[in-house]
Amino acid sequence: MYDLIVIGGGVVGCSILRAATLEGYSACLVESQNDLLASASGSNSGIVCTGGPVLKESHDAGDTQASIWSADQVRQAEPCLASSIKGACHIPGEIVIDPWLYSISLAVHARENGAVIHTNFTVDPQQSYFQNGFWTIASKDQGADGPTTTTVQGKVVVNAAGIFADVLQEQFRIQRTKTTNQKGWWTAKPRRGQYRIYETTTTNNNKTQPASIITHPIQPVPSQFTKGIFVFTTLYNQLVVGPTALDQSSRTDRSIDPQTAQQLDRHVRRILQRIEDNDAGSKNNVVVDLKCIGEYVGIRPGTNQRDYQIHLSPDQHWMVVAGIRSTGLTASLGIGNYVMRQLQCILGGLPNNNKNKKSSNAATATAAATFCKTTPLPPLMDMIQEFQQSSDGSVTIQGHCYRVTHPLTRLGWSTKNNNQAWMRKNNSKL
Repeated sequence: MYDLIVIGGGVVGCSILRAATLEGYSACLVESQNDLLASASGSNSGIVCTGGPVLKESHDAGDTQASIWSADQVRQAEPCLASSIKGACHIPGEIVIDPWLYSISLAVHARENGAVIHTNFTVDPQQSYFQNGFWTIASKDQGADGPTTTTVQGKVVVNAAGIFADVLQEQFRIQRTKTTNQKGWWTAKPRRGQYRIYETTTTNNNKTQPASIITHPIQPVPSQFTKGIFVFTTLYNQLVVGPTALDQSSRTDRSIDPQTAQQLDRHVRRILQRIEDNDAGSKNNVVVDLKCIGEYVGIRPGTNQRDYQIHLSPDQHWMVVAGIRSTGLTASLGIGNYVMRQLQCILGGLPNNNKNKKSSNAATATAAATFCKTTPLPPLMDMIQEFQQSSDGSVTIQGHCYRVTHPLTRLGWSTKNNNQAWMRKNNSKL
């Protein structure tokens, strides 16, 4: 019997699992696919956002370091950008991370502190039920000897099933909750985002070599509907353009659209340009060359509403965490902590193993710090080498095997495996 059952193994589900476990609750996570982070969390941008897209909103959000740059300041910081750029809002807190490493570390940390994770667990609503204040969640799988049923039991269920969260709500007949703006019920609205990945080189005085030509994430001024198409360099020195934002009916179609690929290619080549090296005494031309080496599509788990859809049904011991779109990776830790605060009305104060502590947020934090185990991830070089040697692109972390699902990590680790100097330089940073 668990205190908490999380349905969905994306970055948000893993963060909720970790938050519950670090507070001392017994928790398990069930994921229908073979691997964690196989859907939206395995195809995002990997950019940490600060919360404000323009200067005033950044300052209102507490990011006082955001500032306006002139065209000269932009050119000095990013000399490869097109000369037509007139200026920029510089937000130093927006950074690029490895989206798979960060997200999988949440699951690893949760497991280290007692959490249980079940993959290949397809929830069967017909065999699941809520009785006497406890949930029994069943999975009906096809085994070698015929259908088998696996069950887990818990006091409360958190539905973090991403683009399928609304389907689970209906299947489990959870009381529907109107959005705060009272415009109606929320429903899933898949939004596809397509990306292209490039290898970048520069030619200077007839000498061509790999180069990192963008050091900051570059984005247009966002609208209320989308943050726009980014151009950024990954931690593994590859240039990425995307995502697009196109609503679609399918929740699973992640096929590459050739016309969109061409549009992305034109976009990145418009943002960048052939530049002249104007250093004193230099007459050399520096030419930037782009070679597409990969592309992918992600489906953001949006809804027909702009805001997150986080709703608690206390009488049914059920909580849904849905509509977590572009900012899911950035907000994951905060969402996990918020969910646990909301669940206090069901789970009570502190869990049993901490019941002698004072029931307060401060005591919870102290107890978590006291009992929390934290073992660093293996060295990056070791994980890259194991990834390259495995037949399916998996790595072993603290005795558990995890398949690397994100294209940016997979491509970065594939191309950097033989660059020992790069790995030695960046191992401590990642």
